[in-house]
Amino acid sequence: MRSESLTDALRETLAVFDGSGEPRTTPEVAERLELGRRSTYARLERLAERECLETKKVGANARVWWRSSPSDEATPTEPSAEERTASTDSDRQGRRRWRSRSTLEEEIRRISDGFFAVDDEWRLTYVNDVAAAMVDGTEAEALGQRLWDAVPGLVGTTFETAYREAMETQQANSVEAYFPPLEGWYRDIVHPSPSGLSIYFTDVTERKARERTLERYERIVETVGDGIYVLDGDDRFTFVNNAFVSMTRYGREELLGSSAGLVFGDEFEETATELESTNRSVGVLEERLHGADGESFVVERRFSRLELEDGERGRVGVVRDVTDRVEYERELEHQREQLAAVTSLGEVAREIVHAIIGQPTREGIEETVCENLANSDSYLFAWIGEVDTATRTVDLRAEAGVEGYLDETTISVDPNDDRSRGPTGRAFRFGEVQTTRDVDSDPRYEPWQDHIEPYGVQSSAAIPITHEGAIYGVLNVYAERPYAFEGQEGRQITQLGEVIGHAIAAAERKQSLLSDDLVELEFRIQNVFAGLDSPNEMPGRITFEHTIPIGENEFLVYGTATPDAIDTVRNLGETHDGEVDVTVHSEATPPGFELRVTDPPVLSVIAALSGYVDSASIEDGDYRLTIHLAPSVDVHRVVDAVESAYPDAELHCHRQITRPPDDPRPVQRRLAGELTDRQHAVLSAAYYAGFFEWPREKSAAELADSLDIASPTFHQHLRKGERKVFDSLFSPPDEPEERS
Repeated sequence: MRSESLTDALRETLAVFDGSGEPRTTPEVAERLELGRRSTYARLERLAERECLETKKVGANARVWWRSSPSDEATPTEPSAEERTASTDSDRQGRRRWRSRSTLEEEIRRISDGFFAVDDEWRLTYVNDVAAAMVDGTEAEALGQRLWDAVPGLVGTTFETAYREAMETQQANSVEAYFPPLEGWYRDIVHPSPSGLSIYFTDVTERKARERTLERYERIVETVGDGIYVLDGDDRFTFVNNAFVSMTRYGREELLGSSAGLVFGDEFEETATELESTNRSVGVLEERLHGADGESFVVERRFSRLELEDGERGRVGVVRDVTDRVEYERELEHQREQLAAVTSLGEVAREIVHAIIGQPTREGIEETVCENLANSDSYLFAWIGEVDTATRTVDLRAEAGVEGYLDETTISVDPNDDRSRGPTGRAFRFGEVQTTRDVDSDPRYEPWQDHIEPYGVQSSAAIPITHEGAIYGVLNVYAERPYAFEGQEGRQITQLGEVIGHAIAAAERKQSLLSDDLVELEFRIQNVFAGLDSPNEMPGRITFEHTIPIGENEFLVYGTATPDAIDTVRNLGETHDGEVDVTVHSEATPPGFELRVTDPPVLSVIAALSGYVDSASIEDGDYRLTIHLAPSVDVHRVVDAVESAYPDAELHCHRQITRPPDDPRPVQRRLAGELTDRQHAVLSAAYYAGFFEWPREKSAAELADSLDIASPTFHQHLRKGERKVFDSLFSPPDEPEERS
């Protein structure tokens, strides 16, 4: 391609190369042109595309350029004798004018350029019309004058320096500077010969203005925090600012000339074309930008078409790192989801509480809980498991939203088994709620990853179902949201374990009271007071007639004692590991007493397992204790508790019993099943404390204080409990009244 078709900027760049084939780097060319490296690189690349230069990549991110043969651009030289024509006027004035050997086409092309020539004594030998504007006087008057006299404005300028250097060295030279006489910027190309100089000069004022504008834009572009890039028609980078380089972590030289797919992915062209087909002037995408280090992050990319030189259409784009915004929006979405889940969970919890109140069996309670959770919008499915003491693995008790969840997997509670490290196993082992924020990234879920993956689970919670220190099982709830069980949602679902545990305990207590089938344990502890600072033989008899749970690990125990055992009763606090407050009613016959006991190991375990003390007495220092439990209860826990509290205890009897048809207390058992725990405690305490005697042995205020409740609360429970008793006695059998 001939250099005549090049723009001024490209011809200026090409002039840096002398045709010797010596390679030059982009920084070297930029320094010669006094341009920025990005602008220089763009020029060099266009010259290479036009086959005016050759190029090669060297190293990781560098490139060299060279000119293998001289350009065929016509360069003005001093005309030969045959080419010169003398005029009569020139001969008469001793001056010569010569005509360039350039073709007519070239002369027309350069009509806007200035040209003048001087001989070896700096006398003007030729001045064209454009050059005449800078001389003093007419063109004819200038010919033959010394250049410095004809154009005094050149003296002392960089132009003079360049001319003299070319004359001395006989090396072509070029200079670009501001020329005050013409109030503009000019680009001079100086071609020396032994007989003088030929100087072409071009007004580049407009170009300089454009370059200054471009430089201002470049400075602005380089100071903004967003990444900015320009692509050519083949979607290759021709410009990138510092922010874009920093974002991608690629070197600038690596980016320039590379495809946009390097950082935007292979689908870049397809996505951009699809968006542009909607006739939008600016396309906006949120996508991932891939860095040189293999990491990627979310960016917002705005881009539009850009008209380039020679009618080529490229693209210009702005890239902004929106990782923080995306994280913020994701957090907001998570909070909205969690708020919706908390609201939903609150409704589900109320429905569960309402539903399980009327459930008479543990099975019914567990099924109701799982169904309500699985039917909510917040959770995928739920199941409840219990431990098989023989295998130390978890068995399924109830499930909803899923079928046969444990059929193809095993969960252990053995700490030496890797299958116990999941949330369910840890919940059983430690008795605490275990949550998994993100199932995919939690290494503790590894043994069950293949099993859980088809369900689409992202997070889970394993909630121990507890009451009075006993673990009935573990409730497992699953959500398709990561980080679901945190904050208020986590606290609410944790409380479910206690609510369900209380309901199961109440159901089993009522079942043990109403069931005809029971497990009976009978213990004997000889010399129960041995080892105490008291006589070995304790006279008399102490009978513990009734035990009333009044709070967490607190009990009221009512009984009687023979007169000779009253002192022993007063000293019972010394025989018990926990705290005991003793009140003796010595005026009664036989003398009665009330014990307020905190943390009694045996009573706490019995209450937690919904059992009750059928009889207990101490006679002559020997303690006999009979306990009734439901058939489904873990008997070993009671035995361990008794033997731990009383190392000398002997289990005399462990048998299944059936209540006799003539059981003297069927009404009591039926009423106990109808009363709430608090109503039953208030009525029992009132009865055994003599509240219904006249005169009363204990006032309502004293009873309320014993039960740790306010007097109005005591009266409320008392009235409701009395009404249930009277309803049971007086209501027609076919029209029972339901009262809370």
